[in-house]
Amino acid sequence: MAAHHPVVIVGSGYAGLQLARQFRRHAPATPLVIVCADDGADYPKPQLSHAVSKRQSAADLIRKSAKEVALELKALLLTGQQVNAIDPERQVIQLAERELPYRDLVLAVGAEAWVPPVSGDAVDAIITLNSLQHYQQYQEQLVNSQRILIVGSGLIGSELANDFLLAGKQITLCDPTDRLLFSLTPDFVSERLHSVLAQAGCKFAFNTTLASLDRQSDGLLATFSDGTSIVVDSVVCAAGLRPRIALAQVAGLNVNRGIVVDKQLATSASHIYALGDCAEIDGQLLPYLQPITLSAQALAKTLAGEQTLVQWPVMPVNVKTSSYPVQLAGEVRSDDLIWQLDEDDNGLTGQAFRHDALVGFVTSGQHITRSMALIKQLAEN
Repeated sequence: MAAHHPVVIVGSGYAGLQLARQFRRHAPATPLVIVCADDGADYPKPQLSHAVSKRQSAADLIRKSAKEVALELKALLLTGQQVNAIDPERQVIQLAERELPYRDLVLAVGAEAWVPPVSGDAVDAIITLNSLQHYQQYQEQLVNSQRILIVGSGLIGSELANDFLLAGKQITLCDPTDRLLFSLTPDFVSERLHSVLAQAGCKFAFNTTLASLDRQSDGLLATFSDGTSIVVDSVVCAAGLRPRIALAQVAGLNVNRGIVVDKQLATSASHIYALGDCAEIDGQLLPYLQPITLSAQALAKTLAGEQTLVQWPVMPVNVKTSSYPVQLAGEVRSDDLIWQLDEDDNGLTGQAFRHDALVGFVTSGQHITRSMALIKQLAEN
């Protein structure tokens, strides 16, 4: 009987919709149901890091409404629905008021924004921007805030700092490490991005964490673990994401940092798959658009009857700080790398070598145009 049931995708973010679109190319008539907790609108999530300076509202970011998505995909789109449980043996999911059977189930449930422990009476005022709904909730506040503290100086925190500075805000960036993009780029890239943001007015609080946040008459008093404090209008947390694994865990699926899947995106339970920010593939979390796109393409073929392994090419990572854009790929953080740097007024190219072989690169500024040739060279090694 399960063979006649629909393919069910839980989640209508980039991963879920990309899979649905790819699946429809291979299986135009197979019943398809998409279950989502929000309103199901299609929007470019990476643009949330740039919306304030571009003066975009949440409505401006919507590409298609849920109704338009459903028509495009010839799918049943169940919006505002929370999946309460999965029964892998019976092949059903439990919604609030009914059960929904599936032929195959795909968990594309994404990740939660992580907020580190903070004390004080204004903890509830900490903003996260992990969805269009978050941005819609806080967009007016962000527009009206002049003094903003950003917690986290990784990729998203750096992009937000760049965007808010372009919008004329006074920005302080806080992080427990000693520099920007600590886990992503070599230190010489961090130093140059730091210099650009500092020239734009950004202040930095490194080697410390936000310890408490309290309301006072002139704003929010943010106190750091090193004892210093500042008064701000808003606090935005970009300290990282945590894959949503609770639903899979309760259902008995193997989980680690994310939902554990193999190269076919299959979980430990038959007919259940996972992809996107919630999935852990070969021990890796890959919360970037290219690996999610490749995962969706492979899984769509598998669901359509052609068993397909996901294959990873050289996958660059983009740091979309428009004042000093950065692109990198391969190994760039190992201590044994030998760097060859080429820098001028237009940007920087860094090539990482091990035993005379190119194993990674980083480009910045206008030098990003060199990335394609370096990607090709990496792929040939």
